[in-house]
Formats: sequence, C-alpha cells, structure tokens
Amino acid sequence: MKTKGMIDIEEALGILRGFIEKNKNTRTLVEETLSKNVAGGILSELVNGGFAVLGTDTVTLTPKGEEIARDVTRRHRLAERLLADVIELPEGEIDPAACEFEHILSPEVTDAICTLLGHPRMCPHGSRIPPGPCCGQAQASTASIVTSLEQVEAGEKVRVAYIVTSEHPHLHKLLSIGLVPGTEITLHQKAPSYIIKAGETQIALDREVAAHIYVRRR
Repeated sequence: MKTKGMIDIEEALGILRGFIEKNKNTRTLVEETLSKNVAGGILSELVNGGFAVLGTDTVTLTPKGEEIARDVTRRHRLAERLLADVIELPEGEIDPAACEFEHILSPEVTDAICTLLGHPRMCPHGSRIPPGPCCGQAQASTASIVTSLEQVEAGEKVRVAYIVTSEHPHLHKLLSIGLVPGTEITLHQKAPSYIIKAGETQIALDREVAAHIYVRRR
C-alpha cells in the first residue's frame, strides 16, 4: 500500500502535468493550487525529490517526475472513462472518485481497464489519455465494453458513449443533430459508407468519422 506521502506526490505530479499540458505551469499558480489541493510545502518536496524543477516563473517536470506524472494521469483518466461509461456515475462525482482510483490501480489492472474500454484516447473532459503497453499491442484478450463504431458489425444496436470531437471538424455537427452520449443507434451498413439510424433519422458517415464515435454494446 502506498504511503500518504507518496499519494501526495503522485497527486501533485498529476496536477502539475495538467498545468503543463495547458501551458499554465506558472510558479505562482502551481504553488497555490498544490498547497490548496494537496498539502502545504508539497512543491518543495517535488523539487527536493528530483521530480520537478523551478524556473524563473515556471515549474517543469524532470524525466523522473514526468514518468510518474504520465502514469498517474493515465490511471486517473482511464478511471474517469470507466466511471462515466461503464458505472455511469453522475458527472459531478466522477473526478473525486477517479482521484481515489488513480492511487490504487496496479499496472495490470490499468491495462485491463484500458482494454475493456477499447483503448480510449480521450477522457470525458476531452483530455488525452497517455497510451500504455496494451495500446501498442492492441490486446484483445478481454472483450471491450466500449469500442469505436468502426469495430461494430452491421445490424448491431449500440449506444453512444462519447465522441472525440476535437479530432475531426465534422463531428461537432453530429452533436448538433442529437447524436450525443446515451443515444441508441443501429448500424445498418459499413460500405461504401457507414449508415446509422438514430430514432427516425438515418445518417451517413465516412470511416474516419465512425472511428471517432465510441459506443457501448447493449
């Protein structure tokens, strides 16, 4: 079991990595946030432990810190996907619960969750999930509950889990016509284009778009 000190370090590194992703890793903001949400003096612990480096006005991760931060970020965001897509926890409860999960998931369990969810690329909030070894190996030893529409067979009825809208300009249009998480759809055909039916509406999609729509099998 991890000590309270190690849990605090992981939590702080995950927060710092999130700031770096958004180019908001100013020293003042990082220090205030970590003191408020983790523990007072935790930034000094990161620096003294060789996990982070203080610049003139920024805080960055060392290779040692980045390795841990990347791992905890992956665990947190996969936990968010699990809680949102499988357990269907209310939105306001997802992040706090994921913060608990991220510190107890072993590498094996993390990869199993990733495989179960179909190796998702984005968390429910649209942030990238760092890939793991299982993603590169495309392990299929466990049936995925959530998968891309591209992997669904014609005739299957599925439910939209989420749509990766940031990676294709036409995906926002799908949201505007009501193809939102929770919508039940039927895939009628896959060639020459994907034809899906949502309620009384039929929609034609190309393969690239279908690959960015993630669904949950009923």
